[in-house]
Amino acid sequence: MRILLVGGGSGGPVAPLLSVAEHIAEHHPKAEFLVVGTNSGPEKNMATAAGFKFAAITAGKWRRYFSWQNFAAPFLVLAGFFQALKIIANFKPDCVFGTGSFVQVPVAWAAKLKGVPVVLHQQDVVPNLANNLCELAASRITVAFDATVKSFASNIGFFYKKTRQDKIVLTGNPFRENLRKSTREQGLKFFGLSENFPTLLVLGGGTGSEFLNSLIYDCLPELAKTVQIIHATGAKKMRGPANAQNYRAFEFIDHMGEAYAASDIVLARAGMSTVTELSNLKKFSIIVPLPNSPQEENALYLAYRQAAMVLDQERISTEGFAGLIRKLLFERGFTEKIKRNIAEIMPKEAARKIAEIIIKLAETSS
Repeated sequence: MRILLVGGGSGGPVAPLLSVAEHIAEHHPKAEFLVVGTNSGPEKNMATAAGFKFAAITAGKWRRYFSWQNFAAPFLVLAGFFQALKIIANFKPDCVFGTGSFVQVPVAWAAKLKGVPVVLHQQDVVPNLANNLCELAASRITVAFDATVKSFASNIGFFYKKTRQDKIVLTGNPFRENLRKSTREQGLKFFGLSENFPTLLVLGGGTGSEFLNSLIYDCLPELAKTVQIIHATGAKKMRGPANAQNYRAFEFIDHMGEAYAASDIVLARAGMSTVTELSNLKKFSIIVPLPNSPQEENALYLAYRQAAMVLDQERISTEGFAGLIRKLLFERGFTEKIKRNIAEIMPKEAARKIAEIIIKLAETSS
């Protein structure tokens, strides 16, 4: 059994790929995997660190704002399509699994042309452009939220054709179960932190967040009096020492299980991989969605369900943030309520459900 996994550009689309692949490998040890992504994102490092082979293709990303790069996007997609055809011809996959990134578009349609079944996964609440573009190429579409089923089934979509609701499956979002294995004591020991001090974990997504980085750096002297901090800055975005009093910084955190286990509060963007991890681990979080992105819809959903504290980055000040963290440490009832609510926002065992769909399609096509 050969499974081609496609996603990248940021860490968000890659995490569910690896989670599902690990589940398939547990039940089919001889299964072969190939991750296809870009050369510019973190996907190569993530795939190789997990023990999977990797191949890069050219991919065109459509930006929501005016950019001259949008004019080149169709030609980049076409180039990626021919590269994907070559990869598919050489690897001979029995199924393709994509998680909605722009790099998926040429691969999904190349697979469709070659008669290879395609499974798409929609992480965000609102279907993204890449999955809308690939709806007709997909044999199955799995989604994280019940509301998304209705969005795919009711929208006219591209080529004026509605997606059949029978090929849309509510699964939840894949989660890496190995993130549960560490205890708080193990996490604190790994990062060299104190057991007698609360911990703030700062995550800006696979590529980091300039805004969250600036916020932490600006209020670090005051913040470090209240909490100890584990900070994922993103590649080449570290602006200060990696280690200081009550502060540990990393461009990329390889040991996320230990990081989550050590944390009492998580400051993060609203990417769905992060939200899924927060949900499965029942973490209290402060969510600052990336403006003008699908993250705003994700954050709105979390706020509606009272599953996170959601803040608008335009309204956050350095002084106000440090004070907020101090206040939250004494709001035990509030933080426990948020933790209970976020645990209930999506179905669990998504990796198993999606893996079963992929395996069934792969066995049928081989």
